[in-house]
Amino acid sequence: MNGQQLKEEYVNYVRENTHFNLLAGESYEVVTPYTNTYGDGISFTIKYEGSHYIVTDDGFTIWELQLNGINLTNKTKRQQLLNSILNYNGFELSGNEIIKKAKRTTLGQTIHDMTQVLLNIYDLSALHPQNIQSHFLEDVKMYFDKSTEYNVFPDLSITGRSKLEHKFNYLMMSKGKYKLVQVHNKINKEKMDFILASWLDTTENRAKTYSRQEDLYIIISPEGYKDLKEEYKAAFKQYDINIINFENKRKLVSKLGA
Repeated sequence: MNGQQLKEEYVNYVRENTHFNLLAGESYEVVTPYTNTYGDGISFTIKYEGSHYIVTDDGFTIWELQLNGINLTNKTKRQQLLNSILNYNGFELSGNEIIKKAKRTTLGQTIHDMTQVLLNIYDLSALHPQNIQSHFLEDVKMYFDKSTEYNVFPDLSITGRSKLEHKFNYLMMSKGKYKLVQVHNKINKEKMDFILASWLDTTENRAKTYSRQEDLYIIISPEGYKDLKEEYKAAFKQYDINIINFENKRKLVSKLGA
C-alpha cells in the first residue's frame, strides 16, 4: 500500500466530507466527518467577532454528556481531565462552551484542534469511575519523570505538509535513534484516523526539517490495550507504528529506554 496515496485519499475524504454551513451573520457551522461516542456527528461553530474569530461548540458537548449522565461541571476527576485536555490544546470554558479565539491565519489549525479536542472529551464518557482515579497522561508523565532509564523531551509539535501542526507528547532518544511518542487512554476509529493522518502528513516535513525518520510509538492504557481492535493493530502495523501497553514496563524500557 502506498503511503502517499493513502494520505491523499484521506485528505480528500476529510475535505469532501467536511461541510461549512452559513448561519446568521458571518457565522458558520463546521460539520466534520467524525462521530462521537453516541453516534452523533461532531460539529461546531465559527463566529467572526470583527478582529478575530471564535471557534465554539456552543455548549453542546457538555450538555450532551450531562444528558447521558456524565457530569463535567462538578469538582470531579472527570472535570480535572476535561481541564487538562482544554489546557493542553489552548482551549477554555466560557460557561459550558468550549471555545478558542483565532486569527484568520490560525483558523485552519484551530478547526483541526477543536475536532481533536471534542473527540478526546467524548472519550471521558467511556471511563468508569474506578478507571479515572488518576489521569492517564499524568500517570505516564510521572513515570517518565521518576525514571532514569529514558531520555525524554516533552510536548513537541511538528508542522505537516498541510501546514497544520500535529502534537506529540514526547520525543525520545533511544539507543541512538529519535522516537516520537503519543499517549492515548483508548483508541477508536476516529482517533486511529487522526493518528494515521498526522503521521503521514508530517512524514515529508520531518525528513526535511530534521534530516531523519523517527519511529512512532503509541503508549496506551491497560484498559485501552485490552479493548484495542485487531483491525486497528493491523492498520498501525502497516505503517510501522508501534503500540505499547503502559502496563508492560519491560517493553517500554526495551523499546524506548536510553
